[in-house]
Amino acid sequence: MSKTDHHIGESIPTHVDDRWRRHFALLWSGSALAGLGGMTFGLAIPLLALFHTGSPALAGWIAAAGMVPRTLLHIPVGLVVDRRDPRGIMIAGLGGRILCVLLFVGPVLLLDAPVVLLAVASALHGVCSTLYTTAGSAAVPHLVPRDELAGAAAKNQARGDATQMVGRPLGGALYGVAHGLPALFEALSCLLALWASARLPRIRRDRTERPREGLLRELGEGFLLVRGDRFLLLSLVVCTVTNALFQVVWLVIMLMATEKGLPGFLLGLILAATGAGGLLGACLAPYMVRTLDPARMVRLCSWAWLALALLLLASERAGGGWPTVALPIVWGGIGFVGAHMNVTVTTYHTRNVHPDLLGRLTGTVRFLTGGALPLGLLLGGHALEALGTRTTVVLITVIIALIALCLTVLRLGTTGPGNRPSREAPRPAIEAPSPGPGGPARLPRSGSSAPGRVPEPGPPPS
Repeated sequence: MSKTDHHIGESIPTHVDDRWRRHFALLWSGSALAGLGGMTFGLAIPLLALFHTGSPALAGWIAAAGMVPRTLLHIPVGLVVDRRDPRGIMIAGLGGRILCVLLFVGPVLLLDAPVVLLAVASALHGVCSTLYTTAGSAAVPHLVPRDELAGAAAKNQARGDATQMVGRPLGGALYGVAHGLPALFEALSCLLALWASARLPRIRRDRTERPREGLLRELGEGFLLVRGDRFLLLSLVVCTVTNALFQVVWLVIMLMATEKGLPGFLLGLILAATGAGGLLGACLAPYMVRTLDPARMVRLCSWAWLALALLLLASERAGGGWPTVALPIVWGGIGFVGAHMNVTVTTYHTRNVHPDLLGRLTGTVRFLTGGALPLGLLLGGHALEALGTRTTVVLITVIIALIALCLTVLRLGTTGPGNRPSREAPRPAIEAPSPGPGGPARLPRSGSSAPGRVPEPGPPPS
């Protein structure tokens, strides 16, 4: 019996219907609180460094100290999540974030301790946040019935977009009242999220046996899963490339707004449109995901992004007040389509990948799609300086057009011979049975009716 068969073939008892809803509500609300606290904390740390030192360079390095662990540690964190109870990892991650505030930020605020402690706090906070978010993603298929996974993915996507819309203005407002309030808000948010996580049932037993394939094989399991499923591979390529391209679009919008002399508050509204578009997209995505197969959804998203790129190109050529209308449509539309992509690929992962492998797959995907963000900013800045705005937008449009054409021609739903279709729904495990000694789960056919998952594709935070 394969590892997947441990979770497949059991129907969901009626009496657990309300129970899984309560458990998912605890997971969702805890993640919302932790995300809101993390957003305010991430804004406040570089501001505190700038206030205490007056050095923008040091503030930038301290902010980067929190981003590097998120990128580099996704894969090993995914392995830890797959071998341990996600609930325990979430609790540990939240406890670590609280300790970061108490042990490193507090002394800087209250005792005039060296500012280097803020860099330590930022780095450790990034590690703990990665632990918490990866474990939270891996917990979803254990707690939510198969038929409800698309709705759960949409709710999680809406939570992320709402956090982006609210978190940064809230962090700025709290910092304006008192410099220590964002850190205090982070600690209180994590404390409430920890309470919610502690009320969850134990999700599965820790795996204490030594890996048969070796540590490197275990760490590379996410790459093997992607390589073995054509939908996973091509959708990951699409999301990684578009993540980089949308960083360039963000720079283009900033540059166009500056060149057109748009007021600062109007630029802020334009950049906030991606959160509003993502929130609206998350509300509408479940219907589309349940109606269309994941391959068709990814193709539609790519063609929709092409239409938005063409609109951006037209707005760059137009004069008058046309950019004021077109830019929020473009940036909000990118968020709207990105929400559909996120929900599609998220649901595919949670429905078709064995829960004991989901942490590593999630870490692998986030490692690649997250690593594309700074790369896109770096390449985009050089492209704008060397080629100019118009040529850069043309290049973006051509790349997206090639992606859409390739997805249409390559038939994204075709899979390799190592995959097979899934059968019944996995049960919402309160404590999942420990996996058997078999090898890695074989993935289902990506052309099935199961919709899908890629974490964090689409537009960057505005």
